[in-house]
Amino acid sequence: MKKLLSISLIMMSLTLFSCNDSATKQKELELKEKELELKEKELAMQNGEKTNTPSANNNNTNTNNVAKGGTSTPPSVGTKTIVGTGVLMRAQPSVEGAKMGSFNNNESVEVLESKAPQNQNEAVTATEVKLYSDYNGKYITTLNKGKALVIDRKEGDTYYVTYQHPQYGKLYATLPSSSLESIANLSWYKVKRANGQAGWVLGKFVQ
Repeated sequence: MKKLLSISLIMMSLTLFSCNDSATKQKELELKEKELELKEKELAMQNGEKTNTPSANNNNTNTNNVAKGGTSTPPSVGTKTIVGTGVLMRAQPSVEGAKMGSFNNNESVEVLESKAPQNQNEAVTATEVKLYSDYNGKYITTLNKGKALVIDRKEGDTYYVTYQHPQYGKLYATLPSSSLESIANLSWYKVKRANGQAGWVLGKFVQ
């Protein structure tokens, strides 16, 4: 009986030793697997950084090449028509540019180039507008629909605008937003008339 008990104890000890040895090996394998995973992640991160470097350089290049306004070729260079009565030709692409004369309605012109808008304080009359000698001055004349003017300031829904009249000089008006059409996002076109004269005209009048 004692012999059997001793043999059983020896077998149990061997079994426990075997289990402990297996558990140790299992832990060692798990540690090695974790080490391999960490190395793979490190390699992946290194490869990712190398891959992203040219992309970052490309982004910087693209940012530098982004247009900030200026002259560009219009979508369709060629013969176009001026639509509107008394549309002005100007020396610069702005409603404050010097006046070089006016076009005839449906006059044919050659589009030479276009320029993106740069003045955010310019607008066109959407209705007839009464002009005064000052904001609180006397009435001088009435401006037709479709005439370009400059926004001096805005208070709520009220706009204080000015217009350089060829006869009366600088005139003033106080208008609601419904009387104005913003041209801040409209391009200007440099055009040449049949007589060879070249100047700028607001894109909304070119078709």
